Amino acid sequence: MNTSPPILVIDDEANICEAIKRALQPQGFWVESASSGQQGLEKVRQNEYGLVLLDVMMPDSSGIDLIPAMHAHDPNIVCIIITGYATVELAIRAIKQGAYDFLTKPFSVDELTLAVQQGIEHRRLMLESQRLQAAEAEARRLAEEKKHLEELDKAKQLFFRLMTHELQAPLSAIQSYLQLMLEEYLTPEQHKDILQKCIRRLEEEKKRLGDLIELGRLQSISTTTEAVPVHVEQILQQVVSELENEATQKHLNLTLEIQAGLPAVKSSPKQLKSLWENLLSNAIKYTPEGGKVTARLRLEGDQIVGEVRDTGIGIPASEQRQLFQEFFRASNAKALPVCGTGLGLAIVKRIVDGAGGSIRVESEEGQGTAFIFTLPLRPCPSHTN
Repeated sequence: MNTSPPILVIDDEANICEAIKRALQPQGFWVESASSGQQGLEKVRQNEYGLVLLDVMMPDSSGIDLIPAMHAHDPNIVCIIITGYATVELAIRAIKQGAYDFLTKPFSVDELTLAVQQGIEHRRLMLESQRLQAAEAEARRLAEEKKHLEELDKAKQLFFRLMTHELQAPLSAIQSYLQLMLEEYLTPEQHKDILQKCIRRLEEEKKRLGDLIELGRLQSISTTTEAVPVHVEQILQQVVSELENEATQKHLNLTLEIQAGLPAVKSSPKQLKSLWENLLSNAIKYTPEGGKVTARLRLEGDQIVGEVRDTGIGIPASEQRQLFQEFFRASNAKALPVCGTGLGLAIVKRIVDGAGGSIRVESEEGQGTAFIFTLPLRPCPSHTN
C-alpha cells in the first residue's frame, strides 16, 4: 500500500470517479470521491489528502475556483484539473489558480498514473524542502543563541575581573598607606594627610559597593513590580534640591525647564530618583567651574522625554559606544582628580530599558554632553532587567 495520504476525486460523473479508483487502487493508492464541489471542499477541510483530481465543469462550481480555498486549508495539497473541454485559456487559468497539472478527458491509465505519481512526488519534495528549511532555521537560531550565551559569559567574566580590580584597588591603597604609618616611614605631621586619603578611598569604596548593590537589584527584579503612578518632575525637583549646594560650590548655573501639566508615568520612584541623581551628579562633577547644567522635561506624543545637558568636558567620540558598560569611564574623565565608580550610567541604562524607554547621548569633547531619555506613558510589559 502506498504510504502517501489518500487521493480525492471531485467529479459529478460517478463513472469517472469509479474509473479513476479502479486505475489507481491496484497501485496502492487509497482513493475517495465527492460528487460536487461543495462536498469535495468539505472533505478536504475534514481530512488530509495528498492530491485532488478536480473536474472543471460541475453543477455547483468549477474545480478551478475550488483550488484557492483548498490551498488556504493545506498549502501542500496537489491539485490536478481534469476536463473534457480543454483550451489553452482554461489551462492558463488553472495554473494561475495553483493547479499542478491538467488532464484532458478521455485520458489513459498511464497518463493518469504518471500525472498522479509526479504530483505525489512534487508534494513529497515540497514537504522535504520545508522540513530542511525549518531544520536550517532552527540550526541558525541555536547557533545565534549559543553565540549570545558565549557573549554573555564573556561579559560576565569581564565584569567580575573588573569588579575584583575596582574593589581591590582602594583597599590596596589604604593598606599601603597604613603600612607606611605602622613602619614609621612617615612623620606624625604626615599622618593626618594619609588618614584623609584613606577616608576618601573608603568613601569611594562605599559608593562603589552601593552602586554594585543597586546594579544587582536592578538585574534581579522587574521594574513593573514596584511601579506606581509618579510625576517625574517631582522626582527631578527633589534631586535638584539635594544637589543644589554641590552646584553652587562650583559656581554652576543649574536650571530646570519643565513643561507644565505633564502626566504621570507608571514607574518606580526609587529608580527614577537614581536615574536623575546619576545623570545630574555626573553633569555637575564633570562641568568646570562657572559652567551650566540644564535639566529638561517635556511631553512628546505618548512618552515623557527627559534631558540633562551640560557644558562640561564632553566625551571622546571614539569612546561613546562604551558609555553604558559597567566600570567604563572616559579617558578624559579618568584624567581628572574626580572620584567615579563607572557604574552610574550602567544603572541609568538598566532603569530606562526596564521602563520600556530608550536613552542616547550627544557629546563633543570639550564642548559638553547631553543625555536624552524617554519613558513611555503606556504600561510596558512586565520583564526582568
